[in-house]
Amino acid sequence: MKIGKISPTIWNRSVKKKVHMDQTDGSFSWADVCVCGGHAGIGYYAVLGAAGELAARKIQAEGISVRILFPEETEEEFLADVCGEIQKGCECIKAKLTSLSAEGTAAVQTPIVYACAGGTKVQDPGMHALEETADKKTGNRQKFVKNRELLLCGYAGLEGSLRILEAAEEELSQRFINTFLMQAKKLRDQLITPEQILEAAKGRDISVWQIGSGGILAALWEMAEEEKIGFEIAMGSISLKQETVEICEYYRLNPYQLTSAGSYLILTDEADQVIEVLEKAGARAVRLGVAKAQNARVITSKEEIRYLDRPAPDELARWQKDYKKCEK
Repeated sequence: MKIGKISPTIWNRSVKKKVHMDQTDGSFSWADVCVCGGHAGIGYYAVLGAAGELAARKIQAEGISVRILFPEETEEEFLADVCGEIQKGCECIKAKLTSLSAEGTAAVQTPIVYACAGGTKVQDPGMHALEETADKKTGNRQKFVKNRELLLCGYAGLEGSLRILEAAEEELSQRFINTFLMQAKKLRDQLITPEQILEAAKGRDISVWQIGSGGILAALWEMAEEEKIGFEIAMGSISLKQETVEICEYYRLNPYQLTSAGSYLILTDEADQVIEVLEKAGARAVRLGVAKAQNARVITSKEEIRYLDRPAPDELARWQKDYKKCEK
Protein backbone atom coordinates (compact mmCIF):
# COMPACT_ATOMS: atom_id res chain seq x y z
CA MET A 1 0.00 0.00 0.00
CA LYS A 2 1.07 3.60 -0.62
CA ILE A 3 2.58 5.86 2.03
CA GLY A 4 0.10 8.26 3.60
CA LYS A 5 -3.58 8.30 4.50
CA ILE A 6 -5.59 5.50 2.90
CA SER A 7 -7.89 6.48 0.04
CA PRO A 8 -11.68 6.79 0.46
CA THR A 9 -12.01 3.72 -1.77
CA ILE A 10 -9.87 1.55 0.54
CA TRP A 11 -11.65 3.01 3.57
CA ASN A 12 -15.07 2.06 2.24
CA ARG A 13 -13.96 -1.31 0.86
CA SER A 14 -11.72 -2.68 3.61
CA VAL A 15 -12.26 -0.64 6.79
CA LYS A 16 -15.79 0.74 7.03
CA LYS A 17 -17.40 -2.64 6.30
CA LYS A 18 -15.46 -4.30 9.12
CA VAL A 19 -16.21 -1.91 11.98
CA HIS A 20 -19.12 -0.13 13.60
CA MET A 21 -18.46 3.34 15.02
CA ASP A 22 -20.93 4.87 17.46
CA GLN A 23 -21.06 8.67 17.14
CA THR A 24 -24.21 9.12 19.25
CA ASP A 25 -24.84 12.79 20.11
CA GLY A 26 -24.16 13.63 23.73
CA SER A 27 -21.68 10.80 24.22
CA PHE A 28 -17.99 11.20 24.92
CA SER A 29 -16.02 11.40 21.67
CA TRP A 30 -12.39 10.89 20.74
CA ALA A 31 -10.15 11.95 17.86
CA ASP A 32 -6.55 10.96 17.38
CA VAL A 33 -3.64 12.11 15.25
CA CYS A 34 -0.24 10.55 14.59
CA VAL A 35 2.71 12.84 13.82
CA CYS A 36 6.26 11.67 13.12
CA GLY A 37 9.53 13.47 12.51
CA GLY A 38 12.96 14.25 13.82
CA HIS A 39 12.09 17.55 15.52
CA ALA A 40 10.51 18.32 18.87
CA GLY A 41 7.58 20.19 17.32
CA ILE A 42 5.87 16.87 16.50
CA GLY A 43 4.48 16.98 20.06
CA TYR A 44 2.79 20.33 19.47
CA TYR A 45 1.34 19.44 16.06
CA ALA A 46 -0.05 16.12 17.29
CA VAL A 47 -1.96 17.80 20.13
CA LEU A 48 -3.23 20.65 17.94
CA GLY A 49 -4.29 18.24 15.20
CA ALA A 50 -6.20 15.91 17.52
CA ALA A 51 -8.07 18.77 19.17
CA GLY A 52 -8.76 20.23 15.71
CA GLU A 53 -10.42 17.00 14.60
CA LEU A 54 -12.81 17.29 17.56
CA ALA A 55 -13.43 20.98 16.86
CA ALA A 56 -14.48 20.07 13.31
CA ARG A 57 -17.23 18.00 14.97
CA LYS A 58 -18.09 21.02 17.16
CA ILE A 59 -16.64 19.41 20.29
CA GLN A 60 -14.25 21.08 22.72
CA ALA A 61 -11.27 18.92 23.69
CA GLU A 62 -11.28 18.42 27.46
CA GLY A 63 -8.37 16.05 27.84
CA ILE A 64 -5.37 14.86 25.81
CA SER A 65 -3.73 11.45 26.05
CA VAL A 66 -0.32 11.07 24.40
CA ARG A 67 1.95 8.15 23.58
CA ILE A 68 5.49 8.62 22.24
CA LEU A 69 7.42 5.93 20.39
CA PHE A 70 11.07 6.52 19.55
CA PRO A 71 14.03 4.57 18.09
CA GLU A 72 16.88 3.38 20.30
CA GLU A 73 19.32 6.13 19.28
CA THR A 74 17.02 8.93 20.48
CA GLU A 75 18.64 11.27 23.03
CA GLU A 76 16.93 11.98 26.35
CA GLU A 77 17.20 15.72 25.65
CA PHE A 78 15.11 15.27 22.49
CA LEU A 79 12.43 13.40 24.46
CA ALA A 80 12.32 16.23 27.00
CA ASP A 81 11.90 18.79 24.21
CA VAL A 82 9.03 16.79 22.67
CA CYS A 83 7.28 16.69 26.05
CA GLY A 84 7.72 20.45 26.37
CA GLU A 85 6.05 20.92 22.99
CA ILE A 86 3.18 18.63 24.05
CA GLN A 87 2.63 20.87 27.08
CA LYS A 88 2.65 23.98 24.85
CA GLY A 89 0.02 22.36 22.65
CA CYS A 90 -2.23 21.57 25.62
CA GLU A 91 -1.93 25.15 26.86
CA CYS A 92 -2.77 26.45 23.36
CA ILE A 93 -6.00 24.42 23.13
CA LYS A 94 -6.81 24.89 26.85
CA ALA A 95 -7.08 21.17 27.59
CA LYS A 96 -5.61 18.97 30.32
CA LEU A 97 -2.90 16.44 29.59
CA THR A 98 -4.52 13.35 31.13
CA SER A 99 -1.85 10.75 30.37
CA LEU A 100 1.54 10.46 28.70
CA SER A 101 3.69 7.42 28.01
CA ALA A 102 7.00 7.09 26.17
CA GLU A 103 8.68 3.96 24.86
CA GLY A 104 11.79 3.14 22.88
CA THR A 105 11.21 0.45 20.28
CA ALA A 106 12.95 -1.20 17.34
CA ALA A 107 9.62 -1.04 15.48
CA VAL A 108 10.09 2.62 14.49
CA GLN A 109 12.89 4.43 12.65
CA THR A 110 11.79 7.96 13.54
CA PRO A 111 10.05 9.40 16.64
CA ILE A 112 6.24 9.20 16.57
CA VAL A 113 3.69 11.02 18.73
CA TYR A 114 0.14 9.69 19.01
CA ALA A 115 -2.26 12.23 20.52
CA CYS A 116 -5.85 11.38 21.41
CA ALA A 117 -8.25 14.21 22.27
CA GLY A 118 -11.49 13.55 24.17
CA GLY A 119 -14.52 15.71 24.84
CA THR A 120 -18.29 15.68 25.36
CA LYS A 121 -20.58 17.19 22.76
CA VAL A 122 -22.68 19.88 24.38
CA GLN A 123 -26.02 20.73 22.79
CA ASP A 124 -26.02 24.32 21.55
CA PRO A 125 -29.31 26.00 22.64
CA GLY A 126 -29.70 27.35 19.12
CA MET A 127 -29.30 23.99 17.44
CA HIS A 128 -32.93 22.85 17.83
CA ALA A 129 -34.08 25.53 15.40
CA LEU A 130 -31.22 24.70 13.07
CA GLU A 131 -32.17 21.02 13.06
CA GLU A 132 -35.74 21.94 12.10
CA THR A 133 -34.40 24.13 9.30
CA ALA A 134 -32.16 21.31 8.11
CA ASP A 135 -35.16 18.95 8.01
CA LYS A 136 -37.02 21.39 5.78
CA LYS A 137 -33.99 21.80 3.53
CA THR A 138 -33.72 18.06 3.05
CA GLY A 139 -36.85 18.16 0.93
CA ASN A 140 -35.27 20.68 -1.46
CA ARG A 141 -31.60 19.69 -1.48
CA GLN A 142 -30.76 21.38 -4.75
CA LYS A 143 -31.90 24.79 -3.48
CA PHE A 144 -30.09 24.18 -0.18
CA VAL A 145 -26.79 23.29 -1.90
CA LYS A 146 -26.93 26.38 -4.11
CA ASN A 147 -27.02 28.62 -1.05
CA ARG A 148 -23.88 27.14 0.49
CA GLU A 149 -20.45 28.70 0.12
CA LEU A 150 -17.08 27.08 0.71
CA LEU A 151 -14.62 28.93 2.94
CA LEU A 152 -10.97 28.35 3.80
CA CYS A 153 -10.00 29.28 7.35
CA GLY A 154 -6.23 29.46 7.68
CA TYR A 155 -3.51 28.82 5.10
CA ALA A 156 -2.96 25.84 2.81
CA GLY A 157 0.24 23.89 3.50
CA LEU A 158 1.25 25.97 6.53
CA GLU A 159 1.55 23.12 9.02
CA GLY A 160 3.59 21.04 6.60
CA SER A 161 5.99 23.85 5.75
CA LEU A 162 6.51 24.61 9.45
CA ARG A 163 7.35 20.98 10.14
CA ILE A 164 9.82 20.93 7.24
CA LEU A 165 11.43 24.14 8.52
CA GLU A 166 11.80 22.74 12.05
CA ALA A 167 13.31 19.49 10.76
CA ALA A 168 15.65 20.97 8.14
CA GLU A 169 16.46 24.44 9.48
CA GLU A 170 20.21 23.93 9.12
CA GLU A 171 19.91 23.04 5.44
CA LEU A 172 17.40 25.83 4.75
CA SER A 173 19.72 28.36 6.41
CA GLN A 174 22.13 27.80 3.50
CA ARG A 175 19.44 28.91 1.06
CA PHE A 176 17.49 31.57 2.98
CA ILE A 177 18.60 34.51 5.10
CA ASN A 178 18.09 34.36 8.86
CA THR A 179 15.35 37.03 8.80
CA PHE A 180 13.26 34.88 6.47
CA LEU A 181 13.63 31.81 8.68
CA MET A 182 12.79 33.72 11.86
CA GLN A 183 9.70 35.18 10.22
CA ALA A 184 8.66 31.73 8.99
CA LYS A 185 8.95 30.26 12.50
CA LYS A 186 6.56 32.89 13.85
CA LEU A 187 3.88 31.60 11.47
CA ARG A 188 3.02 28.87 13.96
CA ASP A 189 0.85 31.57 15.56
CA GLN A 190 -1.17 31.70 12.31
CA LEU A 191 -2.43 28.13 12.74
CA ILE A 192 -6.13 28.22 13.57
CA THR A 193 -7.00 27.03 17.08
CA PRO A 194 -9.96 24.78 17.92
CA GLU A 195 -11.34 27.58 20.08
CA GLN A 196 -11.62 29.89 17.05
CA ILE A 197 -13.46 27.24 15.01
CA LEU A 198 -15.84 26.46 17.88
CA GLU A 199 -16.65 30.17 18.21
CA ALA A 200 -17.64 30.33 14.54
CA ALA A 201 -19.81 27.22 14.88
CA LYS A 202 -21.91 28.49 17.80
CA GLY A 203 -25.58 28.54 16.84
CA ARG A 204 -24.83 28.02 13.15
CA ASP A 205 -25.53 25.21 10.73
CA ILE A 206 -22.02 24.85 9.32
CA SER A 207 -19.96 21.83 8.31
CA VAL A 208 -16.24 21.82 9.09
CA TRP A 209 -13.26 19.72 7.99
CA GLN A 210 -9.71 20.06 9.26
CA ILE A 211 -7.23 19.94 6.37
CA GLY A 212 -4.90 17.07 7.18
CA SER A 213 -2.86 14.56 5.19
CA GLY A 214 -2.95 15.18 1.44
CA GLY A 215 -3.51 18.91 1.88
CA ILE A 216 -6.37 21.06 0.74
CA LEU A 217 -6.95 19.09 -2.47
CA ALA A 218 -7.50 15.89 -0.49
CA ALA A 219 -9.75 17.73 1.97
CA LEU A 220 -11.88 19.10 -0.87
CA TRP A 221 -12.32 15.61 -2.29
CA GLU A 222 -13.23 14.13 1.09
CA MET A 223 -15.68 16.95 1.77
CA ALA A 224 -17.42 16.45 -1.58
CA GLU A 225 -17.59 12.68 -1.08
CA GLU A 226 -19.05 13.03 2.41
CA GLU A 227 -21.62 15.66 1.43
CA LYS A 228 -22.31 14.06 -1.98
CA ILE A 229 -21.93 17.40 -3.74
CA GLY A 230 -19.85 19.10 -6.38
CA PHE A 231 -18.33 22.57 -6.23
CA GLU A 232 -16.69 25.35 -8.19
CA ILE A 233 -13.78 27.15 -6.58
CA ALA A 234 -11.07 29.56 -7.71
CA MET A 235 -7.48 28.33 -7.30
CA GLY A 236 -6.32 31.89 -6.77
CA SER A 237 -8.55 32.22 -3.71
CA ILE A 238 -6.64 29.56 -1.76
CA SER A 239 -4.58 31.39 0.86
CA LEU A 240 -0.86 30.59 0.97
CA LYS A 241 1.90 32.14 3.01
CA GLN A 242 4.89 33.25 0.92
CA GLU A 243 7.18 31.34 3.28
CA THR A 244 5.26 28.14 2.47
CA VAL A 245 5.63 28.85 -1.25
CA GLU A 246 9.39 29.44 -0.94
CA ILE A 247 10.05 26.30 1.12
CA CYS A 248 7.93 24.18 -1.21
CA GLU A 249 9.70 25.55 -4.28
CA TYR A 250 13.07 24.75 -2.73
CA TYR A 251 12.13 21.10 -2.20
CA ARG A 252 9.89 20.92 -5.30
CA LEU A 253 6.74 20.17 -3.31
CA ASN A 254 3.13 20.99 -4.12
CA PRO A 255 1.76 23.15 -1.25
CA TYR A 256 -1.81 22.19 -2.18
CA GLN A 257 -0.98 18.56 -1.35
CA LEU A 258 0.87 19.36 1.87
CA THR A 259 -0.64 18.54 5.28
CA SER A 260 -2.41 21.58 6.73
CA ALA A 261 -3.72 20.71 10.20
CA GLY A 262 -4.62 23.97 11.87
CA SER A 263 -6.48 25.04 8.70
CA TYR A 264 -10.11 24.23 7.92
CA LEU A 265 -12.69 23.99 5.16
CA ILE A 266 -16.11 25.36 6.10
CA LEU A 267 -19.36 24.83 4.21
CA THR A 268 -22.07 27.32 5.15
CA ASP A 269 -25.00 29.41 3.94
CA GLU A 270 -23.98 32.17 6.40
CA ALA A 271 -20.61 33.05 4.90
CA ASP A 272 -20.63 36.74 5.83
CA GLN A 273 -21.44 36.06 9.48
CA VAL A 274 -18.93 33.21 9.78
CA ILE A 275 -16.12 35.27 8.26
CA GLU A 276 -16.94 38.18 10.58
CA VAL A 277 -16.90 35.99 13.71
CA LEU A 278 -13.62 34.36 12.69
CA GLU A 279 -11.98 37.70 12.00
CA LYS A 280 -13.05 38.97 15.44
CA ALA A 281 -11.51 35.81 16.92
CA GLY A 282 -8.25 36.56 15.10
CA ALA A 283 -8.61 33.92 12.37
CA ARG A 284 -8.35 34.61 8.65
CA ALA A 285 -11.07 33.16 6.41
CA VAL A 286 -11.68 33.61 2.67
CA ARG A 287 -14.31 32.52 0.17
CA LEU A 288 -13.17 29.72 -2.12
CA GLY A 289 -16.35 29.21 -4.14
CA VAL A 290 -19.75 27.59 -4.04
CA ALA A 291 -21.26 24.14 -3.59
CA LYS A 292 -23.04 22.59 -6.56
CA ALA A 293 -25.83 20.01 -6.70
CA GLN A 294 -24.05 18.07 -9.47
CA ASN A 295 -20.98 15.83 -9.09
CA ALA A 296 -18.48 18.03 -10.97
CA ARG A 297 -15.64 19.31 -8.77
CA VAL A 298 -14.33 22.29 -10.69
CA ILE A 299 -11.23 24.37 -9.97
CA THR A 300 -10.74 27.48 -12.08
CA SER A 301 -7.44 29.28 -12.60
CA LYS A 302 -7.71 32.40 -14.75
CA GLU A 303 -9.00 31.06 -18.08
CA GLU A 304 -8.18 27.43 -17.29
CA ILE A 305 -10.73 24.96 -15.94
CA ARG A 306 -9.70 21.66 -14.35
CA TYR A 307 -11.46 18.93 -12.42
CA LEU A 308 -10.28 17.72 -9.04
CA ASP A 309 -8.41 14.39 -9.08
CA ARG A 310 -8.57 11.72 -6.42
CA PRO A 311 -6.33 12.49 -3.40
CA ALA A 312 -2.59 12.01 -3.90
CA PRO A 313 -0.10 10.98 -1.15
CA ASP A 314 0.86 13.78 1.20
CA GLU A 315 3.88 15.79 0.12
CA LEU A 316 5.33 15.88 3.64
CA ALA A 317 5.47 12.08 3.75
CA ARG A 318 7.28 12.08 0.40
CA TRP A 319 9.70 14.76 1.64
CA GLN A 320 10.42 12.85 4.85
CA LYS A 321 11.22 9.71 2.87
CA ASP A 322 13.61 11.55 0.52
CA TYR A 323 15.16 13.65 3.29
CA LYS A 324 15.95 10.58 5.37
CA LYS A 325 17.72 9.02 2.38
CA CYS A 326 19.87 12.15 2.05
CA GLU A 327 20.79 12.04 5.75
CA LYS A 328 22.16 8.52 5.29
